[in-house]
Amino acid sequence: MPLQFLRKLERHTIAECVFRLMSPKGRNRKFFDISRKETNVSKRKPHGLMGFFPFDRHPRMRDGQRIALEHLQAELMNSTSITVIHQSPVGTGKTAVGYTLLKAKQAEGAKLLIYATPNKTQLAQLHAMYPDVKIVMGRNEHPCLYPDYTDNPMADEIPCAMLRDCPSRVYLKDTETHRAGETHEPGAKRCPYLSQKYEAMQGGIIACTHAFLVFNVLLSGAFEPEVLVIDEAHRLAQSFRSVLSTDITDWNLVRAMEAIEETSPRQCEKLADFLESLKRMVRRHALDKETLLEESQIRKLYETLMQISPQKLETDTLRAIERGRVHVVQDRDILKQVEDIARSIRRFQHALKFAISGQTEKGYPLSFVIAYGKTEMGPHDKVQYRLTIKDYYVVPLIQKMLPKVTYAFSATIVNSEIFGYETGIWGPYLSIPSNFPVGNTRIYMPTDTADLARKTMKKGAKTRMLRLVATTAKQFARKGQRSLVIVVSNEERLKFIEIAKEEGLQFLTYGNGIRARECAERFRDGESDCLLGTVAQFGEGLDLPEEIAPVIFYLRPGYPPRDAPQTQFEVRRFKGRVRALWQWRVMVELLQVRGRNVRSMEDLGVTFLVSQHFRRFAFGALPDWLQGAYRGNLSWGECVKDANKLLSTKAQKEA
Repeated sequence: MPLQFLRKLERHTIAECVFRLMSPKGRNRKFFDISRKETNVSKRKPHGLMGFFPFDRHPRMRDGQRIALEHLQAELMNSTSITVIHQSPVGTGKTAVGYTLLKAKQAEGAKLLIYATPNKTQLAQLHAMYPDVKIVMGRNEHPCLYPDYTDNPMADEIPCAMLRDCPSRVYLKDTETHRAGETHEPGAKRCPYLSQKYEAMQGGIIACTHAFLVFNVLLSGAFEPEVLVIDEAHRLAQSFRSVLSTDITDWNLVRAMEAIEETSPRQCEKLADFLESLKRMVRRHALDKETLLEESQIRKLYETLMQISPQKLETDTLRAIERGRVHVVQDRDILKQVEDIARSIRRFQHALKFAISGQTEKGYPLSFVIAYGKTEMGPHDKVQYRLTIKDYYVVPLIQKMLPKVTYAFSATIVNSEIFGYETGIWGPYLSIPSNFPVGNTRIYMPTDTADLARKTMKKGAKTRMLRLVATTAKQFARKGQRSLVIVVSNEERLKFIEIAKEEGLQFLTYGNGIRARECAERFRDGESDCLLGTVAQFGEGLDLPEEIAPVIFYLRPGYPPRDAPQTQFEVRRFKGRVRALWQWRVMVELLQVRGRNVRSMEDLGVTFLVSQHFRRFAFGALPDWLQGAYRGNLSWGECVKDANKLLSTKAQKEA
């Protein structure tokens, strides 16, 4: 390297050096590793994204972080409005890259910046890592301070909209009587939920869940971010669909009718008409099975439902409170019922029309409706008839929410084109390579297991494979190696429980009063030899690092049931293209399951893919850097032998 160039480097910070090297004239790949050797950042104003990397928290920048930031910087140099998508493997430090982008844009003057994750656990981890990030959560995480409620309810359990005189109410906007940020009564203790929401609206970097985005960015417009970072972006569409799913049941309607019988008799009659229409529809078409309603059936429900006025329900109830006919304390449950049913009716009225072809710009339905009813009620059942409307086509909703600068990343994008069709997020895509030592992991596709695909599965094959998994898990347990067993259906989970008991395998699973989260925590604390669950419960979000469970058994791909309402809707919606979508989803699931026990560069872990159905796509689902871990030409016994050899290496080194 020229001496003159080295002398110049002595006068600049590492951030400035990296920025210079990123320019077309100064780029030098061999010298670029300087970013990993420096730990101090000058107090001068840094250049580019690299200067905002949190070296105080992460003294060494990883190669994957450097590549990701270089790509982001290049896109920002080309345009002020960008959407960038990265597939970043576990252990590459994705969170720090997202945080760096937010800090850089904040320094440029962006006022409101959001980091979105799927769940609260990740929010807590983010805040612990970067304390300057403000955490905002939903009502169910905050207590209600209304003075007359002595049972300490949570904010989502009370009729907040009806409590106009609550002294703790924090105003989010200026009104005729109050300024934004003030409480209803001066000096009153501030509502925790509204207070944290107000503070977040003042600007800075905030972190929230995907669900919070739906309610507060998309629907209410309370937050208008200038920069958005989306963690676990492959889950965004499903998160939106889950939040935008609404139920109306006979039990809710009856309780609402009882609540408004005196305050709003006309609306009560209209609710009764809709209830009868709902019952007739379910009795004819959906007893004891979930049924996808046809458009002609939806139209009839829509016409009846549109006769109800949610606004009238709310104003009649507020008037009754003012006149003393309804009390906010004694009648809290009634008020909550009115608030909930008004919200559900409003939601149904808006969404039902999108389940009818002629009502959409696209010319085809964007939502679907599921009906379900029980022939007989159990002793503890409350609901006999139910309608569920699901917003399926969330692409325009997601796109409406995206600001000028959006950074979406996940360890499992797999196919950026299908990811774009699923989420509506399109932009420059980069798959970040990993420095993970591929020799530390194996992905086994044995040659002698059964094919558990529905069309080709032989009688008794699934039971035989479940028993094979149970006996093998017990063999590993004898050597001190614990395991995670992932199945698709609850029926398979129950069958494995039966077999595991017969084989004497010590296992943990949820049910009988034990929640999935509690079950996972007990297993992480060392209880039992095997953790069992469905892919829906333990396929994502479960971390088992440091050889807590170095062995994973994944029974079969989770293709959707053919008779499920969503499956039927997708077949009608996408026709022949639907298989590509289903294939993408099972590929993402495979990568997510495989990553449960390999969370760092030091972890050892193996995954057994049981069904031969995996062979059709497993290798193709793997990123280039991980393909060396695939073993597709060994028998089950040979796979077990190879796994024992791999997992014993760490014990030998420690010895």
